Amino acid sequence: MSDMFRQPVTEARAWRSADFAGESAWLTTIDAAGVEVLAAAAAVLPDDPHGWTNVDAGDVITDSVADTIGGLAHDLWRGRGFFWLRGLPSDEPELLRRLFWVIGNNLGVPAMQNKRGQVLSEVFDRFEGAERVVDTRGYESSDELTFHCDGGDSIGLACVRSAPVGGQNGLVSMAAIYNELLQAQPEHLDVLEHGFGLYSRREASSDGGMSAGGVSDRRLPSFAWNTDAGDEPCFSAWMNRRLAELNAEMSGTPFTEAEQAALDAVDEIAERPSMQLQATQQPGDVVWVNNLAVMHRREGYVDHDDPAQRRLLYRMWLNDREPAAVIAEHAMLRAGIRGPEPTIGADSAA
Repeated sequence: MSDMFRQPVTEARAWRSADFAGESAWLTTIDAAGVEVLAAAAAVLPDDPHGWTNVDAGDVITDSVADTIGGLAHDLWRGRGFFWLRGLPSDEPELLRRLFWVIGNNLGVPAMQNKRGQVLSEVFDRFEGAERVVDTRGYESSDELTFHCDGGDSIGLACVRSAPVGGQNGLVSMAAIYNELLQAQPEHLDVLEHGFGLYSRREASSDGGMSAGGVSDRRLPSFAWNTDAGDEPCFSAWMNRRLAELNAEMSGTPFTEAEQAALDAVDEIAERPSMQLQATQQPGDVVWVNNLAVMHRREGYVDHDDPAQRRLLYRMWLNDREPAAVIAEHAMLRAGIRGPEPTIGADSAA
């Protein structure tokens, strides 16, 4: 019997799909006045995106923007662990990129998300449907991405163009998965609380490829309670099965039967329609997910033949300016991926 502290999570982040009575329960639509507020804040940004990181964040953090997205910030950091915003202009990709940057800086502190130092990157299929090479990131392809968490406290995605076939998103509450395990399959919690070694791209080769140098013997718990957090214990969760599998493969240490069974149990629960929210980002949609509360996935997709019409999203990792009192192992995720000076990615022909 484990001596770990355990109790059901009763906060808003422990949701299931039935808790949302229709699209209006989780979708927020921004009106023209709200877009104007964001555009006014973005006016201080230079035309060249590469200069945005030189602009003091305080210049784009305004009371008007706070009034416009304050409820969304609460949903992300203190509520259900995500928000889905619709209505930003997508017919002007550069304007959408500017508004996305403003939203991100008003929500938190941008974190580097790759070895190039990008704090805002572009998500598109760099392989144009061909099989991707093993040492590239999943979001750089059209492949299916199974449920996972990313680096930083949160990840945001702004849709410029969607794919004609596939690309559906899925969100699932880690707290709800924990509650389900606690009630019905508690035998897996010892393994999940002990956690897994994760392949670290921060320690990978300088060209972004995979090497034994990325192997870690430090375990990151999938679920944890910080009982030293103050008056109330603080729950947090984080999982990326792909990085755990890479670590096992690169270290030559395969999963035990118990580890395999625990990971499979989490996957099975996450994939239940009763547990996950499923929707497809439309052009102009912004989705932000708290990585210590919610896992996300993406269905594989088939893209347009015309390069000018192909699926394109903007991506940011953010850290909370007033972070929750999570365990140290989860707090270290805020480091992101170390790279050179922070920069804005502009790789596609947007």
